[in-house]
Amino acid sequence: MPAERKYQSNAQRQAAYRQRHRQEQPATQAQLAILARSLHVVFEEASVAGTNPFPADLLGERAEQTLRNLIHYLDPRPELRRP
Repeated sequence: MPAERKYQSNAQRQAAYRQRHRQEQPATQAQLAILARSLHVVFEEASVAGTNPFPADLLGERAEQTLRNLIHYLDPRPELRRP
């Protein structure tokens, strides 16, 4: 007699596996986009409030420009940076 099935379908089994191993999965593009927009807003608000520890010119027009500026500012090896 076969053992009782823990999951009713392969989809449920796969979902349970993904849930157990969530920390091993890379962040999705949607999650990274949300973080980028959040960082941009926080950076902008800190600049307006005068509490931003970074130079104000790092704030770009859009979130992706702010991220690029911040990465270039913090890059310890600018000589290896792509043009």
